[in-house]
Amino acid sequence: MLLWLSIAFARAAEGGTGHEMLEREPLVIGTMTAQIERSLGMRIVSGEFSPGDALPIESELCEIYGVSRTTVREAVKGLAAKRLLEVSPKVGTRVLPFADWNLLDRDVLAWRLHAQFDRKIVEDIFEMRLCFEPRAAALAARDGTAEDHALIARHCADLEAAYAERLPDRVASEAALQFHLAVVNASRNGLFVTIGSAIKSALRVSSEMLQRQAARPAEDIDLHARVAEAILARQQLPAAAAMEALLLAWRQRLEPLTVGQAPPPDAAGRGRRGRRL
Repeated sequence: MLLWLSIAFARAAEGGTGHEMLEREPLVIGTMTAQIERSLGMRIVSGEFSPGDALPIESELCEIYGVSRTTVREAVKGLAAKRLLEVSPKVGTRVLPFADWNLLDRDVLAWRLHAQFDRKIVEDIFEMRLCFEPRAAALAARDGTAEDHALIARHCADLEAAYAERLPDRVASEAALQFHLAVVNASRNGLFVTIGSAIKSALRVSSEMLQRQAARPAEDIDLHARVAEAILARQQLPAAAAMEALLLAWRQRLEPLTVGQAPPPDAAGRGRRGRRL
């Protein structure tokens, strides 16, 4: 049973995309139901099962994974809740179109980042960040408390210290991640906070990649420092402009590290039906 799961995880993470260099957020192994849900989910988002494809019937999944019908049903139910699958007595269990997927679900986002770190995902992430993080910085300048501002300053100092002391890349990336989350939290906008929490996996992956390719640490520190200084000075427009400049610089540095454009999920593997694991 565990061998089958290990093979499924490995196959879902492979695909010859050349992005094995990425050190993504670990997919923590949970219950057996969670493991099966994760295995099937990663194979769906990677395109191995395309929209419209039918999953193997319940009894086959039970045999493959060596688990009970209840466990399989709960895993499928979880994927249906994420809008990856549709379960119908007439048509069975089929993969839904990409447009129906809950792309802000933490698991779906993490699975996509593990399965295919392509240019389109990076563009989508940064377009969304550019829509709300500059505004979050402006709100943090206007509405953030003294405690909020102190936390932003601390994470900015942590990032500078990580560079100065040549600490491991993960330390610097975590400081950068916490800086951005602190800015979003300081906005006091509940929806922004929810979005920031939802895309935490994406923020961590991009931050780690950038820190590992940080050829100009001084520039990185300066970009973050400008955001922090404007927020602490309660200058809304400069804070927004500084955050936009930071995100644009990050996107420009990260895009060359991607693996190119992946085919749209709805176009990949059309015509396949009932694919076995």
